[in-house]
Amino acid sequence: MFKTVLVFFISIILTINLNIENLTSSVNGGRLVCISEITKYFSFGNKSQISDALWLRFVQEIDAYNEGKIATPHLCPDNTTSWHFHILNLAMELDEKFYEMAAIGPLTVSITINDSVGASKLFDKAVENFPNDWKILYQAAYHAQIEEKKLEKAADLFNRAGKNGAPRWVFSLSGGIYNELGMKALANGIYLFLINNFPNDPNTKRLKDKIDKKVKNFYIKKIE
Repeated sequence: MFKTVLVFFISIILTINLNIENLTSSVNGGRLVCISEITKYFSFGNKSQISDALWLRFVQEIDAYNEGKIATPHLCPDNTTSWHFHILNLAMELDEKFYEMAAIGPLTVSITINDSVGASKLFDKAVENFPNDWKILYQAAYHAQIEEKKLEKAADLFNRAGKNGAPRWVFSLSGGIYNELGMKALANGIYLFLINNFPNDPNTKRLKDKIDKKVKNFYIKKIE
């Protein structure tokens, strides 16, 4: 018992990644110390416990709203990602089935911390861990469309969210993006799915109207 507790606390110390040089350095500027991914190899069978500890530490810092960019105290040495990304990325690797973390964490890093680069990696990990959860798929689609500007990725995620229980209007979002990209076959595929499964749903007609309008405008531009 004593050995297990000792190993656990050693793991926590390693996970917190206390680096005396960084903490005392005059150039550190009081920043949070960004955790190293190498610490996952020192879990000694306590992955879920360490993940819980990291999640609790993450929650303590989510009230730090950074408008427009990552605040200096939260910026890691790579000058690209945030402390919040690194601590959550490690926690998600240690416990892949921690649902609340996957459902809340990436969106927090994206919106509150303004770390779109880190959030993209976290959303990809969340989707991989929970491939059939429409709420996670929908959030990831929003991030792909608005932050990453990856429209095809967003359309695919919206489509998957719709097929896994999201409101049916989500299909319209997916079909609209496919249309915008000129991917008419995929847009029509979504429409056929809706017409076969929800023929009387108003969103089915709206998507059909959107597809027809896009096609009409396409040929008008061609003639011009």
